[in-house]
Amino acid sequence: MAVRFFCILSLVCLTACGSSETKRDDLKTFPTWGTVTIKGKAVPGVSVVFFPDGQTNGQGGRGTTDESGQFMLRYQDGRDGVPPGNYRVLFEHFVMPDGSQVPESEFPADVGAINQLPHKFSDFGTSPFKATVPEGGTSDLEFDLK
Repeated sequence: MAVRFFCILSLVCLTACGSSETKRDDLKTFPTWGTVTIKGKAVPGVSVVFFPDGQTNGQGGRGTTDESGQFMLRYQDGRDGVPPGNYRVLFEHFVMPDGSQVPESEFPADVGAINQLPHKFSDFGTSPFKATVPEGGTSDLEFDLK
């Protein structure tokens, strides 16, 4: 599963380097925050990935939850937020085999980390989560993974 996620993420990054890179750089991004809980409980270290869905332009964004379950998205080029539009939302929560957090300097696949969430949350085709980011951004996105 980890390899699949990183392959998808790599593909998105490579696509961002394509011939329409200049057009993507012109897209406005807007601050986007939210909260992720697992069965109602805040969990730090959950990876949140927004992939454009339908007619939404750009490359999406990603963030990681803090101790309170809050995340802030960054666009693929490092800017805060994402362009307005509709997104498919994917989640992963990797931990070391002993249950400890994956060191920030390591890739989960390189250290044998295990995704604690069901596969359906990390697969574009099966994730039940979607979000709409309005012009101007949003700070009230809430996702409870059950």
